Amino acid sequence: MSVLSDFFGTVFGGQQYSTSEHFLSEIEIKKCVSREHVASLTEEECSVIEQALIERRRGDGKISLAQIHEVLVKLESSHKISKYDKEGLMKVFRSFLGSR
Repeated sequence: MSVLSDFFGTVFGGQQYSTSEHFLSEIEIKKCVSREHVASLTEEECSVIEQALIERRRGDGKISLAQIHEVLVKLESSHKISKYDKEGLMKVFRSFLGSR
């Protein structure tokens, strides 16, 4: 990743996600990763996603949209979630972090 993409955000599939980190508690992650927001998720998928995002946060509990997307892409690549689950979750996190 170049210095410019670090500064301006990361581009994945034509979509740009911010690299600006925000504090996101475990409770907030669990609220965002729920069947209430993405109905196609199973309980098992929710648990896998929650754990992966919790582990990805920095020691201070901060994570960026680019980092969230990175985690979700890895889960999609390993067939743990679908493309549609990833897209739905990114909408949830964009909305949640954009409201801060």
